[in-house]
Amino acid sequence: MSAGIVAAIAVTVIALVTAVVLRSRRRAGPRLVSGAVPREPPSAVPRDPLLAKIDETFRAGRFCVLLGRGGVGKTHLAAAYVRGGRFPVVWVAAQDPANTERAYAALAGPSFDAEAGLAWLDSLDDAVVVFDGATDPDALNRWLPARARVLVTTTVPDFEILGGTVPVGGFGEAEAVRFLEARSGRAAGPDAAVVARELGYLPLALTQAGPVIRATGFAAYLGRLPHVPPLEREPGEDHPPCVESTALAALSAVGTRDSRAPALAELLAVLAPWGVRRALLRRAGPDPVAVDAAVAGLAAAALAEPDVSGEVVTMHRLTQRAVLGRLHTQERLAGALDRAFDVAETAGEELPAHAAALWRHFRALPSAELAPRLSRMLRLRRRSVEALLTEGAIARARALAQEVLADHEAYLPPGHEDTTRAAEALHRSGVVPD
Repeated sequence: MSAGIVAAIAVTVIALVTAVVLRSRRRAGPRLVSGAVPREPPSAVPRDPLLAKIDETFRAGRFCVLLGRGGVGKTHLAAAYVRGGRFPVVWVAAQDPANTERAYAALAGPSFDAEAGLAWLDSLDDAVVVFDGATDPDALNRWLPARARVLVTTTVPDFEILGGTVPVGGFGEAEAVRFLEARSGRAAGPDAAVVARELGYLPLALTQAGPVIRATGFAAYLGRLPHVPPLEREPGEDHPPCVESTALAALSAVGTRDSRAPALAELLAVLAPWGVRRALLRRAGPDPVAVDAAVAGLAAAALAEPDVSGEVVTMHRLTQRAVLGRLHTQERLAGALDRAFDVAETAGEELPAHAAALWRHFRALPSAELAPRLSRMLRLRRRSVEALLTEGAIARARALAQEVLADHEAYLPPGHEDTTRAAEALHRSGVVPD
């Protein structure tokens, strides 16, 4: 055998060994998990048949749509699927289409370029992107990856166009009654089946109801359930009228044990829907340990959901709507926004997302409550542009800057110093052209 052949064989062997070592290191190392993947909820019920359907759907293609009404457990089904895998995961709170661009931009590193982040994602093997709570197929279409698998949770049937739809429903009656019995610690008499039916067999509502039933009993709980929905419903929200009241009853029960919990729940309801970092919630004070205890109480009652890292706390959309509805009904939204302003001012790079959520709620205030808070709200909007510029998110900063300047001009009288200040700052930044 010639020396050249031996050398060639040696090079080939070295290359193969190197490839095996690198592959094993990639497998042994931690996988990418970007975004607030929820941890397993209290009293979680395995839904193995549905998980098997997700696997089956992905074997047939890259897209899987979990379709069902709010509260049936689509989010936690998707979370259970990605928690059980070893593939890279990007989790997007997609009810706000802007969050998709934000999630991809976070993958791009210092460039904070969403297109670059999407391209990098598609370079990974077997990655999965979860678009949780998606509402707009057209807005999502632009950001669909070319290689990564896509898992969508939604109440909107239009997403079926992607293919691979898995219908997700609530529990069956027998399963719901067993769940309530276990969650409440009370024997399931005839009233348990009635409560389960009134709650639409929805896992979220049943989970929130259990601890309250433990204290009151099934008959007393059933007597308190309303039969008229307290809030106007959105598309896909055909859940029973008592679901919002179930969340509020659970919150009241937690509040009797920890007076800080309701205020934290209100913060979660008005800040960014993708979640709030625990470190930011701790700034609501006065004691970080007490804040953590309040978060734990909310999570145990299924009113809040820490992610797998424990660093981000989210709230289900139905629970958010229930808390917001009570703030509107009791005319306390302005006070909740004041507390949220205090927290958001220290949010750093996440300020734009929180300020955008606060802006939506702010505009719902009556004129008498809006005016005293206008200056502070507009200042948060200006600072959001600065935060995006600091991150290097120039395209997003440019679009937001134009909106912010228009808001100043719409809400303030001509020549107002805040409008001048906003225009000067934006022009100095080169964001808004002359």
